Amino acid sequence: MTKLNWGMIGGGKGSQIGPAHRLGASVDGDYSFVAGALDHDPEKGRAYAQELGISADRAYGDWREMLEGERNRADRVDLVTVATPNATHYEITKAFLEAGFHVLCEKPMTMTVEEGEEIVAVAKKFGKICAVNYGYSGYSLVRHMRAMIARGDLG
Repeated sequence: MTKLNWGMIGGGKGSQIGPAHRLGASVDGDYSFVAGALDHDPEKGRAYAQELGISADRAYGDWREMLEGERNRADRVDLVTVATPNATHYEITKAFLEAGFHVLCEKPMTMTVEEGEEIVAVAKKFGKICAVNYGYSGYSLVRHMRAMIARGDLG
């Protein structure tokens, strides 16, 4: 399988959720972390993205800059993870779906049922996947418990 180009919005240095997404995505080796807008402070976000190995031209100051920067690239991201504060999920997710990107949105996807229904309609209209992450299979303790069950140590 060809690796998918992956980008993240939010999840910067010191965040709780960013490392979980990055580690979870690295478990199977199917993703290349190539773009990010990782912090509400543009300079901190750009610097941290580069610390994580993202090239300077794909280390974005905010999600709007990332959307414009990735939109017309031949090697654009295949999937965007939205790991920003909850109240921002709807706007960012909708914009990326409308621009033709698949989106993995952190919980909650939206703040209202109406926003959630609109996201579903936009994803269908543009033929894109919008998923909400439940990445428990990437946690080391869950993987350890699975191995223990498989060996017969538990259950």
